[in-house]
Parts: sequence; C-alpha cells; structure tokens
Amino acid sequence: MKSLTLFNKLSTTALLTVLLGTACNDGNSGNSASASNSQSGSSGNSDSSSEPTVPTTGGDSNSATEGNEGSISNSESATDSVTVGGMSDSNSQGSDSNTTTGEVVGGCGDNKLDPGEQCDNGPSNGPGEACLGGCYLNICGDGDQGPGEACDNGRFNAPTGSCTPECVLAACGDGLLGPGEGCDDGNNVDGDECTNKCAAKNCGDGVVAADEACDDGNKVDDDECTNSCTAPICGDGFIQPINAEQCDDGNNNTNAGKCTLTCALATCGDGFVFNNGGPEECDLGANNGPGKSCNAGCKLNVCGDGDKKADEGCDDGNVKGADGCSPLCALEECGNKIVDPGEQCDDGKNGNNADACTDLCLAPKCGDGFIQLNQGEQCDDGANNSNAGACTLACKQATCGDGFIQAGQEQCDNGPDNANTGSCKLNCQKQICGDGFVGPGEACDDGNGSNNDGCTNVCKQATCGDGFPQPGEECDLGVNNNNLDQCTLACLFPKCGDGFKQPGEACDDGQNNGNSKACKSNCEPAVCGDGFTWMGVEECDDANQINTDACTGACKLAKCGDGFLQAGETCDDGNLINTDNCTAQCVPAKCGDGFLQPGEICDDGNAVNNDACSNTCRPATCGDLIIQAGEQCDNGPNNSDSKACKLDCQNNVCGDGKKLVGVEPCDDGNNINTDACTNMCKLPVCGDGIITPGIGEQCEDGNNFNTDKCNNCKHTFCGDGIVQAPNGANKIETCDNGPLNGPNNSCSALCVPNPG
Repeated sequence: MKSLTLFNKLSTTALLTVLLGTACNDGNSGNSASASNSQSGSSGNSDSSSEPTVPTTGGDSNSATEGNEGSISNSESATDSVTVGGMSDSNSQGSDSNTTTGEVVGGCGDNKLDPGEQCDNGPSNGPGEACLGGCYLNICGDGDQGPGEACDNGRFNAPTGSCTPECVLAACGDGLLGPGEGCDDGNNVDGDECTNKCAAKNCGDGVVAADEACDDGNKVDDDECTNSCTAPICGDGFIQPINAEQCDDGNNNTNAGKCTLTCALATCGDGFVFNNGGPEECDLGANNGPGKSCNAGCKLNVCGDGDKKADEGCDDGNVKGADGCSPLCALEECGNKIVDPGEQCDDGKNGNNADACTDLCLAPKCGDGFIQLNQGEQCDDGANNSNAGACTLACKQATCGDGFIQAGQEQCDNGPDNANTGSCKLNCQKQICGDGFVGPGEACDDGNGSNNDGCTNVCKQATCGDGFPQPGEECDLGVNNNNLDQCTLACLFPKCGDGFKQPGEACDDGQNNGNSKACKSNCEPAVCGDGFTWMGVEECDDANQINTDACTGACKLAKCGDGFLQAGETCDDGNLINTDNCTAQCVPAKCGDGFLQPGEICDDGNAVNNDACSNTCRPATCGDLIIQAGEQCDNGPNNSDSKACKLDCQNNVCGDGKKLVGVEPCDDGNNINTDACTNMCKLPVCGDGIITPGIGEQCEDGNNFNTDKCNNCKHTFCGDGIVQAPNGANKIETCDNGPLNGPNNSCSALCVPNPG
C-alpha cells in the first residue's frame, strides 16, 4: 500500500515516461529500463530493483538501471524530489528544466483541480501543507511532514527507524524496536524481561545476553555500546565518534533541520534545504552557484540580487527602473517599441524626429535640436538655444522688439516698451546724451555740445556741478567737485563740521561731532587719556595712564578682576575665576574655600575629615586609614585580600572568594558544597558527610563498615573479597572470594555460589 500511495503522487510526465518505456526491472542487468535524473542540489541514488529512495530536498536523484530504451528527464529544482520504483516525481518551482519526453501540465496553484493534479489549494500549496507545490497530496512516506504527521523521513520510515511507517515518532513502549532500544515489549511492566526504558533486564551487567547486541557494563552512551545494550546507530540520540557522527538529535533528525538523517551537520551545498529553523531557501548541492537558480549562499536567485540567471535579460542588483534594467530584469533600451521607465515614448526609432516621438524616445519639444514646424518652431539649435542668440529659448528667430538682447547685434531690447524717449530706442540702441532724444535721466537734449546754453553737454539743466560757478555757489569745479577736496558737491568750500573728512581733519561726523562722541568738536578722534569721556565706549577718562587709581589706563573703572592691584585687594589676576590661584574676591585661593584650585583634587568648603573630601583637599578612598560610608574597615597599607580587611575595605568572610590566611584553608566564593572547597571554607575529606567527586568520592555514609554499600567513600563491589548485601551496585552478595571468583570456584563472578 505504501508503494501504491507514493505511486499516486507521480507527475503526468513520469507516468508517460513509464508507458512509453519499459516500466519493469527484475533486478538483473538488461537493455530495457526507464531512467530519471532530477537535480535539485543534493545527491541521492536508488535502483529500481531496490527499496524506494529517500525523498530529497533540493537534491539530485538517479533512479532505475541503465538501458538503451526509456525516457530521460532532467530538471534543476529548488524543491523536493521523490523517486519510487524507477519513476521520478519532481516538484520544481522557479527552476530551469529540460524534458525530452512527456507533457507539461499547467494550472497548478490556480486553486482549481486540473487534469493530472491530485489537489490544488492555490497559494496554500507548499511544504508542510495538505497539498504540495506540485499539486500532489501530502502523504506519509513522501519525506514532507504534512498535517497530522508527527514526522516523515521518506524511505527511512521503518518499524526500526526514528519515524515509523505510519509517520509516528518511535517511542519506548510502542512495541517496535527503534533506534537506541535494546527491546520493546509494548507494555509498561518494569519487572519483565524488557524494562520501561526499553533495556534488557540484565543490561549493564557486563555479560552479553542472547537478546543483547552488546553489554560493556558502563553508563556511557557514546561508546561502542549504549546503556540499552544496543550497538550505536544514527538516530539513537547520542553522538558516537565510532560512527563518525557530527550530531544526533534522535527522533528530531531531519534532512530539513540542523542534523540530517545521516547524523551530519547541515551545510550549504549538501543538497538538503536547511529551512527547519535554518537560513537556507534552496540547496542544489554541486549545482549551487552564480547564474543558477540557487546561489552559493543557498538563497534563491531572484531578480534584483545582481546574479543574472538564464531566464533574466539582465540583473543589476536592484528592482529600480530607468537604469537600463527593468524591475522585472528585462533590458531597457530606446527603440524596442516599449515605453520603458525614463522614456516618454518609443516608436522604434523610425528616423522621423518631427513626428510625435523622436529617435531619443522623447516627446518633441523646443530645445531638442529638431525643428518641428507643426509645433510652431522657427528654429531649434538644441543646447545652443539662447535668448541672447539667433534662436531663442522659445525656438523663434531673434528680432529687435522681441524683448531679448541679441549679442553683437543689439545694445538693448525692451520689447513693446522700446521708444526713442525710453532707455532703449526703436532701433534697439541705448539712449545717450547728444542724440537729440530726451531719454530717461536726461533733463534736456539739444543735440549739441555747448555748455553756454540752457542745456549742458551732459544733458542737464545749468546747475551746481556743471563747472560754471553761479550765484549762491562758493565754487564749482564741475566733475572735479568732491566732498573730500577743494570744492564740495554742494559747491561750498570744505570746513570742520560739514560731515566730510577733508585734508587736515582726522574725522568729521558733521552734526554728530562733540567732545563726548567718537569725533570731537575739533575733528579729532576721541582717545583714552584725552580727558574727555567717550560715552558708550569709555567708563572714565582722567587724562593719565595710571592703572592703580580709580580710572585705569584703559579708561575703565577700577574693579576686582581687572589685573591691577588696587586698594582693598590682596591679589588680582585679571579674571573672576575662583578655580585659579586668585579668587573672584581678589583674595588668594586656599583649601577649604569651596573652590577646586590647582593642586586640589576636591574642596567641599568644610573642615570635616571623614566625609567625601578630607582637610587636605583629597577625595576619600579605601586605604586612607579613614572608615567612610560604604566601608566596613580600613587598615590603610595593611589592607589585603588575604588579611582581615580586604583591598576593597570590606571584612574578609567565608564565601567571598578571598582566603583569609591562618583562618580559612580555602575560599572558592561559591555555594557549591561538593567541589574542592566546602561552604564552611574547609577542604573536603572522606567522612565529612559530603560526596566530593573531585577527590574521587563515590559515596559518603559516615561509618567504617565495609559490609554495606560504601567503604572509604567508594562503592563496594562484587570481587572486593567482602560480602555485602547489597553492595554498591545494589546487588545481593552471598559469597565473595575476591579475585578467585569465577566458574571454577565455589563463588561465581556474580558473587553467588556456583552450582554443585
């Protein structure tokens, strides 16, 4: 039934392959066979005459014997492949495939049951679901743990495996002999021949019984014999170096997890998709790599990852458009008759730049270098279009009156405002004095150069500054009038107070001259020491340079912090800083004044010696012989982690990890009573009532009897020459001749009398 169930999952392609080729094999080498090769990232091989192969996740599966007839299927996939009886069922998503025979069934994933599909749940198809990605029913034994299944290891499902044929995890008591079990009688009776831990009744006695694979008499599971007296095997939950195992999670081993069904740690490139708690999206084994559907990091090759695969026209590492490669990884280029990002149109570059689309895949516009008469363009020089050139930015021929100044042809152009009485005349030439037109800024223009008529040769009415002294003018030097020279612009002679600094004057602020201002009444600048207080600049001015009187040489009122020692001051360092050698009160700095000065580490402004700052302006520290808050003791230089007061000024007590010399033999700083130092800081000894494995103790019974389970802190045993009932192994002895125990002695190796 298992093979029939798996058979129902095969694809239409695989069924046609079987019908067209010879679909049977008697186990002998021959010329008739069907062959299938599915490459999905790992390698698994099976012969059609043997049991079904393990379902491979992203693996390479070869099925059937070689022959001269049959069908061949080759697919690279990032999903699962199951091979049963020489036929290959491959569920491929986002992969490259080449099939030489069979037909492709479409529509899987559309939520409709199409011919050839066993199921179709649309977007819910996939691993772990009731319907797999290839529209096959998820059944026990397909290697995919589906709903209602506790496990599914594919062909590794077995009564003796970690996952049973019913996809139930093997467990002690299920009546099936699973990995690591020495027996399994399917009951919960602990006193019969098989214990409730699935070990034989006498497992661990060192004697291999008929129902035991081995018995080494120890409690070590990872050597050549487990504690259940079974030979080590992958899946028993113990990592056995003898089997070269890297891991063993027992029933949790899976080819999709961190520990595979062969007890190897999952790695990228092993052909198994580590997606059960792992980072892998795919794994094609040796077929991982650049350009493949699964990259070297076991991630699916997708558009935008920068790795171009076969079905991509390009891949520039992003999903942005207008950069040469579209968000769907197709080449973007002008002329493909597709309007790509960044293109306004695309007519296939038809050579006509005057139609609705230029050969640059842009809509026609002024400035593109093409003259489009249907757009009303008279010219188009492209990037050379300029309102100062022959072709304007509006693609019009330059003309006088268009409002743009054509370089080399026109001096000006005010468009419709051009006029012979304006700043720009009708011929696009600038208005100038003497052209006979009264333009802006001209009082007159008689078209001659005479200064003796009513209009001067600078087109001004006769006035001050025309070079001709007239009534009311003290002088007129024409263009040489200068407020800073012999004749001002008001045609007056220069003088102090006219507001202009002329030769012989250091300053002249006009009506603002004054002895309390920047420029004094004599046109001399105010300076410190001239005896006049310059308001807003000087605080005082006593006409001297003495710094120790009431007014300093800088014309500042004397005060503490000006750098000069005046009456009532004992120091003055020129600042108001309290943390240097002279305070802001002009008295010398000292310890206890509350300010931190050079040489002081602290200064709390008091004389208390046992607070945070001492009377020497030093901070309180452990080791200064003063017990401050938070300290239990302070012996100064005698502080030591091996003395009564430790280096951190805390009392040395048992359990602090510091051994008090002469008092504590040891101190390991923990509360573990069974290590090399007890909780009383004593060294462990046999008889102290504490079992200390570190000194070889196995037991502690507090007595000197050697006929019980413990003697000298060691478990008593059969063969020590003393009869114990029971002994340290909890066995009842009725005799013990020590090394003479054996089959040829009156006492056997089990410390019971030999028969006869």
